[in-house]
Amino acid sequence: MNNSVTSASYIRNLSYSLRRRLSDFLDPQDRWMEVLTSIRKPSGEPRYSQLHVRRFEGLAAQGKSPTVELLVDWGTTNSTVGELVCILKSCKLLAAASLLLPEQGAVSQETQETQRASPAVDTKSRLPTRLLEETKTRAPPEVSVLPSHIPQELSGELTTGFSSFLYNELMEITGNFDDRPISDGGSRLGEGGFGTVYKGLLHDRPVAVKKLNPMDDISLDELQVQFNQEIQALRVLKHENLVDMVGFSCDGQHPCLVYALMVNGSLLDRLACLEGSPPLSWRQRSLIAEGTARGLEYLHGNHHVHRDVKSANILLDENLVAKISDFGLTRASAKRTSTTMMTERIVGTRAYMAPEALRGEITPRSDVFSFGVVLLEILSGQRPADEEREPQFLMEMRHDIDDEDEELTFEDFLDKKMSDWEPSQVESVYSLAGSCLHDRKNRRPVIEQVLMELKGVVKSISLNS
Repeated sequence: MNNSVTSASYIRNLSYSLRRRLSDFLDPQDRWMEVLTSIRKPSGEPRYSQLHVRRFEGLAAQGKSPTVELLVDWGTTNSTVGELVCILKSCKLLAAASLLLPEQGAVSQETQETQRASPAVDTKSRLPTRLLEETKTRAPPEVSVLPSHIPQELSGELTTGFSSFLYNELMEITGNFDDRPISDGGSRLGEGGFGTVYKGLLHDRPVAVKKLNPMDDISLDELQVQFNQEIQALRVLKHENLVDMVGFSCDGQHPCLVYALMVNGSLLDRLACLEGSPPLSWRQRSLIAEGTARGLEYLHGNHHVHRDVKSANILLDENLVAKISDFGLTRASAKRTSTTMMTERIVGTRAYMAPEALRGEITPRSDVFSFGVVLLEILSGQRPADEEREPQFLMEMRHDIDDEDEELTFEDFLDKKMSDWEPSQVESVYSLAGSCLHDRKNRRPVIEQVLMELKGVVKSISLNS
């Protein structure tokens, strides 16, 4: 390492080799993003916006190092190594900090390897949240094994209304968790953020069993918190447009959650017409959008933020009624209000994430932003992110549509598989999506306004038919 580097050294004067060594710590698992979101202007505002994040992600797709490019960009200011080290330490990237200023804390080789392997930006984190005005909370202690009994925090009233199943019973109804797809005679319905979902028949009732699996980038305590959070959320949240939980199991090798089976799968799969399913009509899509907005209105009205609204988490029953699922990231305001909260780590799905979500803010307006992306999916039938598409993120395509110098038109954007649409109706939903996707959260409509607009569209469709 370069012994001439001090806290007062300018970042722009770091050698290329030293920047590359830093990238070994920050490039894997996109740890550079946590550093980026911590950089502030002298005014205290974030220096980098969501557009900057996407630009750096694009560099990574080109084979370039986002860390090196970030240091070059930030280095155009008078930022110092001391500022960078403070950010690295606050992000618990101690090995990277030690690389620059070893006197601020030596880090063992074992710790360095651990930091290379564990993500700093976790798309499925379960660390505690806090209100802005409250003191910082500590993360729960690590656990070494998954519980083989009902955990204390799930005892009593938290499990009221849910059945507790034996793990062996769930193995039996899913064919020993047969990993072959349903189409091949197996039981697997799909993959989730924390596990695999299987189809089963429980007392003559079709169910979906989500088996939570430990993964390389997910600790056992995070897995347990997700399990507990899902049960706690669905114990108190009951609505026609939320998925129905039947029960759970925590006496076996894997904790499991059992839900009523949604026979039409996810909105994501139905828009893609997977397994030969027929295209959704404009009327069906509008009703699904309205139902999802109703579910979000219920959540926000009960002071909950979902935090991972996306088409893969919108399930459809036999009548194509929308059911919001996956409540492992859901957070309730500690004061039962809509106060903005902060989380220790960034969570969510990037193709749907609002700018403030990249800063760790938890607010209902972030759900509205994500729902705006879902509306674009409903209109276009395209995936929210596609590496082979330019632009990669669906939310950015509206800029090309609105730019008269670009070739993409609104008609080209609409899903060619969609029938029975009326120009005024699709344009109304497109305009609504644009409002939901405003970079400034306070400029977005609240979910009640979104629902009102969608109700108007559905009413218009009914009158026309």
